[in-house]
Amino acid sequence: MRAKAGIGALTLVVAGAALLSACEFEGGDPVQHALRDAAAARQAAALKTTEEQEAQAIRRPTASGPALHETDELSRLIAARRQTVQETRAALAAVADPALKAQLAEDLKAEEASLRALEARRAAQP
Repeated sequence: MRAKAGIGALTLVVAGAALLSACEFEGGDPVQHALRDAAAARQAAALKTTEEQEAQAIRRPTASGPALHETDELSRLIAARRQTVQETRAALAAVADPALKAQLAEDLKAEEASLRALEARRAAQP
């Protein structure tokens, strides 16, 4: 009986050694390597996003005055918002589904409010 237990233990040790030798030389489980690689990729993406935000913050106008191109950007935003309002109105007229029509009506109200806010901002500029 003891011999069978010793053989079972020996088999277990040999199987464990075989599993360990199947791992890469660097050590560790392939799944762990994949998880580390994914974590590194997420960290790199987060770092890139942070760097982009910092670069944008540098380019933003200061509280002391508007940037030189702010008027041009505001005009482009207003034009784009007007286009969106027109497209939403056209879609609203073409849709028959009541639920979709209600959603488009809400979207139109929000777009028109945004357009009014942008136009008020442009009117307030010197």
